[in-house]
Amino acid sequence: MSIGGIGTFGYPAAGFYQTRRETKSAARADSAGQIHETLQRSEMSGGAFELHISNDEDGEVVGAMCGRDHSITVYKPKDFDPANPVYKAKVWDKDGNVTERMVDVSEVDPRDSDYIDMFAYTSYLSASGDCPSAETSFWQSSANQHGSTDRSYEDLFCRTDWVGALADAMQTQYQAGNIEGYLEYKPFWDFLTH
Repeated sequence: MSIGGIGTFGYPAAGFYQTRRETKSAARADSAGQIHETLQRSEMSGGAFELHISNDEDGEVVGAMCGRDHSITVYKPKDFDPANPVYKAKVWDKDGNVTERMVDVSEVDPRDSDYIDMFAYTSYLSASGDCPSAETSFWQSSANQHGSTDRSYEDLFCRTDWVGALADAMQTQYQAGNIEGYLEYKPFWDFLTH
């Protein structure tokens, strides 16, 4: 499981996942002792959130992230078929309401998709090994565009050209003289553009 490359690329994790000492994990168990959901409660500058990490029903967690008023978890379903790669994405708003979506990752268009589909797609690319840096590069480049704590729940549903966002992030690194940061994005860029 990846939590989106927390603290990678030499950037502080504060914008993506800032926990305080009050952080707690909670799990629900049935009478047989099986854990049904694990979630993490924490604080960000925008307020409290719950990052839903795992449960018995949805499958293996391949990606999870949270923002100031939302949480997203991407699952590889138990009946996953590599010939028909469909992942399950669940999005929670600040009130705990959940939206579920099945994402056919082979149909995601990186030049015109919303954050949820692109997060599922990059989680797939990283988990499958097709492009191990995809999820982290996506997080970093989308933060460059919106600012890590500025993305709202509503922003998750807006269609975006993520290839353009990645190009902007790479250009920002290059102009800042951070060649290492620029090169961190390169494998994902090459994957998307070739």
